[in-house]
Amino acid sequence: MKFKKSTVIFLSVFVVFLSGMLTFYFWYESKCVKFQDKNMAVQALYLVDSRRGKVLRKEAEQITSIYTTDPDGRFTTLEDLKQFPNLTRLSLTYDTEAMTDEEKAELKQLHPKNVQMLSETLPDLPKLKELDLTYFDYFENVDFLSECDQIETLEIRYNKIQNTDGINGMKNLHVLDLRANPFTDLTPLTELDNLEILILDMVPAKNPEVLKSLPSLKMLVLSPQDPGQEIVLNELKNQGVAVYNEYNQEAYDKKLELLGREKMGNEI
Repeated sequence: MKFKKSTVIFLSVFVVFLSGMLTFYFWYESKCVKFQDKNMAVQALYLVDSRRGKVLRKEAEQITSIYTTDPDGRFTTLEDLKQFPNLTRLSLTYDTEAMTDEEKAELKQLHPKNVQMLSETLPDLPKLKELDLTYFDYFENVDFLSECDQIETLEIRYNKIQNTDGINGMKNLHVLDLRANPFTDLTPLTELDNLEILILDMVPAKNPEVLKSLPSLKMLVLSPQDPGQEIVLNELKNQGVAVYNEYNQEAYDKKLELLGREKMGNEI
């Protein structure tokens, strides 16, 4: 059976068209980020305001700040953060304060995985400077940050941290906010020679005298536990450190401005 010439032409054109469409599809796909975690994909789409359902690699390169917008989303991996080579500010939250007892119990079961994700991913984000994990999990220590010497601002407030040994490797820290944590020993903090702002409001510190060895300290928030500690805080004041017994947002903002640093926010 012979095909009509017009049929042959139509089929040829169709094949060429289909081939072109497939070529374009695979080319376009190669330009898009392939996320492993659906919740991270949602965050990225929100950031780039994309209605295509895809994030281009060039768009991912323009993202410098990530603040989670869906506290109910559970990340199965943080490997996707490596898709943002220029990421400098990161705030992760599961909104633990608003959780029910059942949800908190579930989060506790996820804790080992969350810590593993952080320890495996954060050191591989070379441009990351500011990190807020305040409501991401309940942490008893910060060992998972021991290799994150690129970070300059760290906030883990209202948590369960009992020791800060892992923090002594973060040599480039300039701002540290650990308010409302139960640890008592401040010795690991003495390794932070670049630390300028230290917020320890609602921390039952036992040895604030060790902070006198911090060469760059400009601001300290710490409530004295006894008259001896009050003497230590006065000595720090005499060294030129601005000392507050409780957190003062206005003073904090002014100090950040004087030091040329931006405040971490909860916005995109």
